[in-house]
Amino acid sequence: MPRREPGSPGSLFLYGALVLQTSMKIALACLTVVLFAWTAPSAFAQQTLQSVRKAGIVTCGVIADEDDYSEADTHGDLTALGADYCRSVSAEIFGDPSHARFLTLPDEPTARAKLRDGKIDVLFGATPDPLLGAVYHSAYGPPLLIDGQGFLVSNRSGVTSLDGLSGKRVCFINAAPPEQTLYDALEPRLKTPELRFPYSERGEMEIALLDGHCDAITGDVSWMANVRASFNKRRTEFSILPDTISVDPFSPAYRTGDPQWAALIDWTVWTALQAETHGIDHPHFVQMQQSKDPVVQRLLGKTPWIAKALGLGDDAFAHALWFVGNAEEIYDRDVGKYSRLQLTRGKSAPIQKGGALWALPVEPLQ
Repeated sequence: MPRREPGSPGSLFLYGALVLQTSMKIALACLTVVLFAWTAPSAFAQQTLQSVRKAGIVTCGVIADEDDYSEADTHGDLTALGADYCRSVSAEIFGDPSHARFLTLPDEPTARAKLRDGKIDVLFGATPDPLLGAVYHSAYGPPLLIDGQGFLVSNRSGVTSLDGLSGKRVCFINAAPPEQTLYDALEPRLKTPELRFPYSERGEMEIALLDGHCDAITGDVSWMANVRASFNKRRTEFSILPDTISVDPFSPAYRTGDPQWAALIDWTVWTALQAETHGIDHPHFVQMQQSKDPVVQRLLGKTPWIAKALGLGDDAFAHALWFVGNAEEIYDRDVGKYSRLQLTRGKSAPIQKGGALWALPVEPLQ
C-alpha cells in the first residue's frame, strides 16, 4: 500500500477521523459526569418515606425571611403556615403531628440547597421556578397560598386602589425584582406617574412609611402583612390594597426522583382543600364520620382510596384533618383572620369559593 504523505487528502481524512473520535470520547466522558451529577440526588430521593419512617421524624424546611438577609426572597415570614402542613405530613405518616421537625432557614437559596443535599425532606414553601428546580433538582407541589406583589399604604394618603397611586410617593427596594414589576404594571395604567423613591434596606423603607415620607411601599403581600404587624399599635393606620400586580405562589418543594413522596406531599395539600369544600372541619369531624358522601368516606378512611398507594394507612388523611385541620382552618389560624398577619383569603381560597386554588378529584383508583 502506498505511503500517504503528510498533508495529503488521505492523511488529512485519517487525522480528522482521529480528532472526531477523540472529541466524541471526551464528550461522552463529560456527559457521563454531567448525568451522574444530575441524577445523584435521585439515588436517595427515591427512599424519602422509608428514611423518614426509619428516623421517626419528618424534617421540613421553613423560611423565616430575615429582613435584608437576601433580596432573592419575595415572600414574608410564612413559617406558621409551612409548619402546619409539615405537621399534617407527620400525622399522615405516624398518626401523630409531633413527629415533625422544623429547620428554619434565612432565605430560599439556602433552603433549596438544604433540600437538594438531603438535609430536609420537604420545603414549605418556595416560589415555583422551573430553572431553579433544574439547578437544585427539585419540583413543586400545589400552592398553599397565592401571594403577589401589592402595596401597603398609609391610610392618611387616601389611596384605596391602584389608580389612587397617581402622583403618590411609592417606595421600593432598589435593584430588587419588585422594582421592574412596579414599572411594568403602573406605567401604562396611571395617568399621572407615581413618584418613585428607591431604598437600599427594608428597615429604612419601613421607617420612611411610618414617618410619612412614603405614601406606599411595594412588595409581596405576605411580606407587607408582616411589616404591618410589626408596627404594633400603629398597624391600624395602614392597609394592604386588594389588587396585586404579580402572582407569586407559595408552594411545597421536594427532590426529584421520588414520585411516591411527591404524590404524598401533593395529596396533603389537595386533601386539606377537598376537606374544606366538603365540610370536614374540626367542630364537625365526629359528625362527618356518619356521612354517606363517598368523597367524605374516602377522605376519612372509611372507604379505601389512595393512601395505600402512597405507603400510608387508610386513615392517614383523617389523622391530618383531625390534628391539624382543613385548608381554611390552617389559613385562618396561621395567616388569616385569627393571626397577626390578618390576610384576607382572596385567591388563596378554593375555586368553589371564588379563589384560585384547586384540587384533583377524590376518586377511586382504577
